[in-house]
Amino acid sequence: MKATGVIVRFLSLLDVALILLGVLMITLMQAQLRSDAKQDNSSTDGLAELADVDFVYLYAGWQGAENGRCYLLSANREIGREVRTDTADDIQEVLTARKTQKERANQVVMLLFSDDGWYSAWDAKRLAGIEQTWKVKVMPVYNVRLSR
Repeated sequence: MKATGVIVRFLSLLDVALILLGVLMITLMQAQLRSDAKQDNSSTDGLAELADVDFVYLYAGWQGAENGRCYLLSANREIGREVRTDTADDIQEVLTARKTQKERANQVVMLLFSDDGWYSAWDAKRLAGIEQTWKVKVMPVYNVRLSR
């Protein structure tokens, strides 16, 4: 048997082996990308950390005794202490405490409005007054799903 005959017989097997190797490489690459994506999603404020931003989340109360009041939200979206809107003392205390904890250059105050709320006490004039009192830009975010 000549060498060319042997090579011709194994060429079809070589093609199959290369195709299987390619499929294995694609599968391994996809598995690695998925594991990297899960690791990136595990940090709660990874994007904020990259941008050197500290988000301060406040909840805008709307029913009962909470109507018109502002509350600090914890990391697991639970309502915490009240932040008064008539003086800047409470918000400045929160901002300085968080600045020493996270050491981020930019702080953004976000006022979250629940998706099931009715916010007659929170009009544009009131938000402008809060910004003027606090001397901080407040970003309103509407239709946020907050579990109670």
